[in-house]
Amino acid sequence: MASFDQRELRNVLGSFVTGVTVVTTLDAEGRPVGVTANSFSSVSLEPPLILWSQALTARSFPAFRDSGRFIINILAEDQAHISQRFAKAGEDKFAGIAVREGIDRLPLIEGCTAYLECRKVATHPGGDHAVFLGEVERIELRDRKPLAFGGGRYMLAHAYDLGAFSIDKPSSGLQHVEAVRIANAALPELGQRLDAMLGLSVWGNRGPTVINWEPTRNAVTHDLHTGLVVSPVFSASGLTFAAHLPREMTCHHIQAELKMLHEAGMSNVPSLEHVEARLAEVRAHGLAHSVPERFGADIAAIGAPVFDHRGRIIFALTAIAPSSRIGEGYEGALQTALRQEAATLSQRLGHKVIV
Repeated sequence: MASFDQRELRNVLGSFVTGVTVVTTLDAEGRPVGVTANSFSSVSLEPPLILWSQALTARSFPAFRDSGRFIINILAEDQAHISQRFAKAGEDKFAGIAVREGIDRLPLIEGCTAYLECRKVATHPGGDHAVFLGEVERIELRDRKPLAFGGGRYMLAHAYDLGAFSIDKPSSGLQHVEAVRIANAALPELGQRLDAMLGLSVWGNRGPTVINWEPTRNAVTHDLHTGLVVSPVFSASGLTFAAHLPREMTCHHIQAELKMLHEAGMSNVPSLEHVEARLAEVRAHGLAHSVPERFGADIAAIGAPVFDHRGRIIFALTAIAPSSRIGEGYEGALQTALRQEAATLSQRLGHKVIV
C-alpha cells in the first residue's frame, strides 16, 4: 500500500519541469475541441510516435477518444493565457483565439513554438487516465521560445549562450552547474528578506546576461527577462561584472557599447576614462548603482558581486526597487542588506574572505 497521498505525489510529479501544450481535435459534430496538457512526450523517431494522456473524467475526453486525429500545439513563452484558457471547462475556449486549419481541418493555434499533426494509432488504459499514442504526419517549428511549467507555476525556457562560465576553461563545469543551482534556489528567500525584485546574472559570450529573476508581490517592472543581455556600462549587473572581472574580459564589450552609442548619435556618451572612474567606485564600495533608462527615472538598481571558491566573480546579484527607496548613493538599508546577502551567498559557494 502506498505510503503517500495524492497531494504528495502531485507535488513530487510537479517538480519535473515540462513544456506546455494545447492538444486540439474536432468532435463528432465537427466543432473544435482543445485541452491543456503537459503530459506530452516523444516515444519514437522511426516510426515518428508521440504520446499524451488525459483524465477519463475530462469533458473533452469523448471527443479525443472518438477522433482519429489530434494536433499538439507547443505553446510559446507569451501564451500562458492560452494555457489557462484551455485548462478550464465550461466556456468557449476558442473565442478570440486565432487559429488556422491543419490536416482534416483540425485547428492549429496561431503563435505557437511548434506543431505536431498526428494520426491516433492507439489508446491505452492508464489508471484514471487514457494514454493516446499518435503517429506524427506533419510538423512545423517557429523561431519562438517555448513556455515551461514546473512547481505549480509558469516559467520561461531559454537556451543561454553563456560560453565559458569561468575565467579558466579547465575548471570543472559541474562546479558551475552546482553554483547556479544553489544561487537559483536561494533567490526566492533572498527576495523576501530584501523585499525587492532580484536578478541573477552571469558573464556570457555577449556580456552580462540575466539567468533568473525573482519578482516581488508588487513588482516595480516586468521588463527583466531571463536571457536578457544588459549594458556593461549603464546597468548595475554589467557594472558589477566590469568592475571585478579581469580587464581583458570586459574591455571589448565596453568599447563596443561606447562606439555603438557614438554612432547612434546619443548625447552624453561617457568617455572611457569616466567609465573607468565609475568602475573604481564600484570596487571601492562593493556595490554598483544605476538608474537604467529601460525602467524609467522612478526605478533604480543596485548590484553586488557573488564570488566563487577561487575568489572570482561568478554572479551579479541585482536588486530593483523604487528610486525613493534606493536613493542616489552607495549607502542605505537596502544597499547594506544586498552586500550582506551577496557575501553570504559567496560563502555558500566556498568563497573565503582573507582578513
